[in-house]
Amino acid sequence: MASSALWAMHPTFLDAALKRGSVEALLPDALRSLATAMSGQQAAKPSDPVREGATIIIPIAGMLAPRGLGGSMYYDVIADRVREAAADPKIGAIVLPIRSPGGYVWGCSEAGDAIFEARSAKPVVAVADPYCFSAAYWLATQASAFFATPSGEVGSVGVRSGHTDMSGFEEKIGMKTTLIASSPDKIAGHSHAPLDDEARAEIQAGVDESNAAFAAAIARGRGMKPADVAGVHGTGKTFSAPRALANGAIDGIGTLRDVVSQYSSSRARLSLMRRQAAVAEMASAI
Repeated sequence: MASSALWAMHPTFLDAALKRGSVEALLPDALRSLATAMSGQQAAKPSDPVREGATIIIPIAGMLAPRGLGGSMYYDVIADRVREAAADPKIGAIVLPIRSPGGYVWGCSEAGDAIFEARSAKPVVAVADPYCFSAAYWLATQASAFFATPSGEVGSVGVRSGHTDMSGFEEKIGMKTTLIASSPDKIAGHSHAPLDDEARAEIQAGVDESNAAFAAAIARGRGMKPADVAGVHGTGKTFSAPRALANGAIDGIGTLRDVVSQYSSSRARLSLMRRQAAVAEMASAI
């Protein structure tokens, strides 16, 4: 089930998504389609990039996911758009306005790598517009600079998974599920019985491994020691734009319009690239 996936997503948004998915999964196909139609909800379509002079604006919005899983925007789309912009000699800067609660861990590091690589060619500036959490925060910290709008909020660093025990529900409705597999490992942690200690340890190991990768990515992107990441960026808490700036988690506060205007000049872009090079040099000495 979706709850057992590895998530880097704001818990409030994630709980809502999982509850919605659990209810929909219990409905027959006809009722599920009817409920969707009556709610008026449709899958969000990612906004196309917009050119503003020598600056390209690539929006990142909604729940982030690898292709094939439900989400508002796919990680490979983000990576491809950033790589294309980095290779275009007519583009001087890339701005990433982010409005996302995060999403799946699967695919996030690859998109983050594309952003980090692009900044060696030209400035890449992320803007929390107005919120940037978890997996989206992972991506934002890979940019040359990270801003937030005045009313913005950022953070929710960390990874989560889980387990749903459906056995009590099945018993109440007179249902019993029997799973047959080639190996116990194939059905470990299934939802038709309580979670055993071995399966719990496996899930925890996956969470810890992904969380370590999250911290390492932030350390690389922000030019700091991995051991210092938690103290600056938190371990799950979110921060208002002023608090994030005071902590050193972001580089400034400004609207998307302010940021686009700021990096429309070649002087500002050159200054950012020089500062980025200086941070990279200091980070390599750590």
